[in-house]
Amino acid sequence: MIQAHIPDRVLDNARDRQRTVEPGLTEAEAKRIARGLRAGIDHLQDTEYRKQLHQRLREIAAAQDMDLPSPDTRSTFWSYQLEDHPQINREPGEELYSMHMAAAYTEAQNSIVPDTLRYLEGTPGGEALGRLHLWDTEMQDALGLDEKAGLALAYDAWGTLSEKYAAKTENEALFFMAELNPGTVAYQTESRQLRQDGKLDIINFMYPAPTRKYTDLAPETQELLASQAVRAQVHTFSYDENDAKYTPLTKAGHLDLKQLAALPTPEAQRAAVLEVCARVATMDGPARAADVEKLIEEIKVLRPDHEVTLPSVEDQQWAAGLRGSEPTGPPPVAVSTHGQYLPGVKVNARTGPAPLDSLTLPTTEAAAVQAHNFLPGVTAQAKSVVVPKGTDTPAAPPMAPPGPEQSNDTGMGV
Repeated sequence: MIQAHIPDRVLDNARDRQRTVEPGLTEAEAKRIARGLRAGIDHLQDTEYRKQLHQRLREIAAAQDMDLPSPDTRSTFWSYQLEDHPQINREPGEELYSMHMAAAYTEAQNSIVPDTLRYLEGTPGGEALGRLHLWDTEMQDALGLDEKAGLALAYDAWGTLSEKYAAKTENEALFFMAELNPGTVAYQTESRQLRQDGKLDIINFMYPAPTRKYTDLAPETQELLASQAVRAQVHTFSYDENDAKYTPLTKAGHLDLKQLAALPTPEAQRAAVLEVCARVATMDGPARAADVEKLIEEIKVLRPDHEVTLPSVEDQQWAAGLRGSEPTGPPPVAVSTHGQYLPGVKVNARTGPAPLDSLTLPTTEAAAVQAHNFLPGVTAQAKSVVVPKGTDTPAAPPMAPPGPEQSNDTGMGV
């Protein structure tokens, strides 16, 4: 786990940034900006007008310069507010948003070596989109939008910019958050873009994992959930399928901690976590096909009687559409150590088509060690797995529980 040293001066800088009140947008300035955004579409009916306005803002965001200022520049990402951190003396009851922590940390790093770090709002593209004041109620009024529609427009535009920002990230990605939340751009857009580009291993969380959530789990499971690779894929928040921010990725990445704790062995718990990772990796697309294979292979070793459920064909097609590669025919069939598995159907680890002649299946210990090595931050510990019959029941697919935790943050973190 990363334990970044964050000096007091960075914390003070973040506090100053949060306390700074930007000059309010005047009605005249809001109308001036809105005239440019509404030009040529303000005569349309409301539904079509909003559709065209969203499209225009996405095009504006996508056209922004998000290139790295230098080949070695790292990128920060943020969500919600500062969580408990062992090296930060936060005042009791103090709320400090991660946006300001990321900006202050970036400024401190760049004062030592220029262009060593960047944050979204400080890029040329972020500054340009910021000048449109899409989060401002005056701007929303000038565009003829109510609060809900105005926030949806801002979220859409900044989400488009965030996607390009993540796509241009080539070096370390520092995540100023304790965990991913499905209601955030960090989960739905930024981490997804990094993973599907084959950059899972560059994601590092700057805040410690929320281990208080894991107290009912086996120590090995707690260690696994605190690893960088797992934190960059799964979430543990309840969700509502009727929520505007719900997507098939929300369901794919959900790990029910109560169901996980009910599993009787550390091996069964590990397999359940890896199954969620396999679902997310499947949604991430072709760049992670090998990861899906490794994960399913270890699940086979850990829980021989368990059937792995991957995302449906429809959910995978939705994900492919985000990558701009909507398939024209059936999704490609990947080859697994169980024979062939079909996306969206259950895989029985005990049976399947005839094994490939050229494939030598590893021993239980070797497979465990190999798959452990796939997840950084987890100490390899080969074990002989004995699964009691009738007790190791697979966790049921999550029913959509109540909506995710909310934040008062009205910026990019929600």
